[in-house]
Amino acid sequence: MKIQWIVIVVVAVAALSCRSSVPAVVGSIEPARASRVALTEEEQRRFDYYFYEGLRLKEEGFAQQALDSLLVSYSLDSLDAGLMAEIALMQASLDKNPESVQTMQKALELAPDNWWFNMQLFRLYMHNKRNDEALKLAEQLHKKYPLKEDVYSLLIPLYQQNERFEEALNLYDQLESITGINERISFDKMRLQLMLNQPRKATAEIDKLIQKYPYENRFRVLKGDFLMQQKQPEKALEIYQAVLADEPQNPHAQISMSEYYNLKGDAAHALEYVVAALKNNELEIEMKIDILGQHIENLLKSERKLEDTEDLFKLLIEYYPRDERVHEYYAAYLQHQKREKDALEVYESILAINPEKETVWFSIMQMHFSNKEYDKVIEIADRAITALDNNLRAYYFKAITYDLAGDADKAIETHRQALPLFKDGEQPLLRSDFYSHLAELNNKMGRPDEAFAAYEESLKHNPDNIGVMNNYAYNLSIHKKDLAKAERMSARTIEKEPRNSTYLDTYAWIFYQQGNYSLAKFYIERAISYLTDKQDKGVYYEHYGDILWMTRANDDKALENWKKAWDSGVHTDELKQKIENKGWIRD
Repeated sequence: MKIQWIVIVVVAVAALSCRSSVPAVVGSIEPARASRVALTEEEQRRFDYYFYEGLRLKEEGFAQQALDSLLVSYSLDSLDAGLMAEIALMQASLDKNPESVQTMQKALELAPDNWWFNMQLFRLYMHNKRNDEALKLAEQLHKKYPLKEDVYSLLIPLYQQNERFEEALNLYDQLESITGINERISFDKMRLQLMLNQPRKATAEIDKLIQKYPYENRFRVLKGDFLMQQKQPEKALEIYQAVLADEPQNPHAQISMSEYYNLKGDAAHALEYVVAALKNNELEIEMKIDILGQHIENLLKSERKLEDTEDLFKLLIEYYPRDERVHEYYAAYLQHQKREKDALEVYESILAINPEKETVWFSIMQMHFSNKEYDKVIEIADRAITALDNNLRAYYFKAITYDLAGDADKAIETHRQALPLFKDGEQPLLRSDFYSHLAELNNKMGRPDEAFAAYEESLKHNPDNIGVMNNYAYNLSIHKKDLAKAERMSARTIEKEPRNSTYLDTYAWIFYQQGNYSLAKFYIERAISYLTDKQDKGVYYEHYGDILWMTRANDDKALENWKKAWDSGVHTDELKQKIENKGWIRD
């Protein structure tokens, strides 16, 4: 409580400091203007009580009560500038924006030279998007306080917002005459000069920095980089070479040299300088990681001796053993070299540093998944679920893996464990995928009703999932259930992807089941016409044969397509009978 009271008193004294030309003393507030009427002792006591009470309530977060208390003080003395400023800030905190501006303007009328009041009014103008008034106030302050640096930080951004770039540059020149040449101002000036297409002036700014800091080679490198941007690479090269002659291990010059050789199409020399920069002890780790990320692909493809590249990664890991990104790049390199066992060890080392690194868990799972090491995938998924606090993607990966391993029951059980973990509105697309896969599993298990219920849930969470719509529609058609609904869903998939052979085949099969063989023939022929070489064509040919058979138009062509389906790998008893019997008895 003592600390809080001290804060209140300090704030009160600061706020009241403008009330008198002499230092304000708590409990003794002198009039700030001759025209003010002096308060009686009782009025002064009440004024002070409600003022300090307002400040206390403000500190405790009771904004409206604070404002009410301050307004009691205002009823006693309406010409107190400090009180006006406090009321204005409380009004602003309660979103009484027009009133807050008017009150702060009144405070400033009472104490026009108070810098703090000017700053608060400027902020209120900006908060209320009254930019013209803010600009006018900032210009007035600039005239009044031309040597005050804070004025420039107000006025320059407003000039830039209004695209008054030349005036902004003039202000920077004035500020520079106050503070002297410095890097921040020079860079800001360069940016504006380039916007105004004044490259020579921008170059002159860099030269000023070089002249002031002759031993700072980074400014010389900066000039070279600028010349590169201005399509003067040979002049830039001269600067880089001069810097490296003075300072052979200058990392910025090494990076810039790599960019120069990249521009020239000399990948070997470019990579040489990249490697030099990565080995350079003077380069910050963050920049090394950025460079490594930009050039990792080139490092993997380079003709440098592989052991040299690997030594570079090992060196970086030795220097930065706790940096996850260095380890990740090394793992990527090892994967590129088909050294999966070594890559897995590096990934495990990353998890030792940060067991919550989600991307690494999935990289490990993906590696085992690609090798069909399903038991290992499930083991890693279980570890990830524990480390990542019931990560839902890990559950999904696990369920898919159980499915591919031929254990549909465990896949379904995994889904049932995961689905209750979803929170309302959380990850709707992933939730939709869970239900979609659950539907396919139920189809495999011969439980169509459970499958249809899962499809409904999937579409509830992602109504635009046309893949689910297609599968749902196709399974409805197979079981000859609600074919009108199946047709509507399938039509939506065709609208979205009119050349998708899978969706066209589903649409054709729905019409077939409805007995509309002419439309079925039209869409199955379109489906076949859009097939790619990578697609399995067997099911399409079998469907085409069935549709042709029921049209009675060309039985020979129907038989021909059934044979194509057989040759494409569809070896079912049903298809075999159709071929051997040359069709079936039409009902």
